[in-house]
Amino acid sequence: MVESKVQESRLSSWLTRALALFFALYAAFCAWTLLYRISPIAVVIGGSCAAAAFGLWFKRSWSRYVVYAFSALSCAYFPWYVWRLIQQGWPYETAVRSLVSLVPGVLLLLFGVAIAVHVARVFGPARGSR
Repeated sequence: MVESKVQESRLSSWLTRALALFFALYAAFCAWTLLYRISPIAVVIGGSCAAAAFGLWFKRSWSRYVVYAFSALSCAYFPWYVWRLIQQGWPYETAVRSLVSLVPGVLLLLFGVAIAVHVARVFGPARGSR
């Protein structure tokens, strides 16, 4: 099967490589956690991140689907994160503390959306998706 040609600028290429390194580091972190405790979740996440890192580094178009899945899961995490905050007494007595407590979840949400948008621009729409 022939991979589609990927058209991208230098900055886009650099961002794609940085994203591949992020996924590689996350896969390495999952592998490191397996040294202390065997977990099927860590195996699945680590394997998926390793596949995404490989695919992005070598500009394989199939890697976009792994990134889309990671993006969807990180976006689905945000409502769960807010639900957990509410169980812990959120909103707090001060507005600043309430807003600061949302920062980790919002950053993960923004990251999930940004990587999906970047990968969609780099690899373009899926062929035959009409």
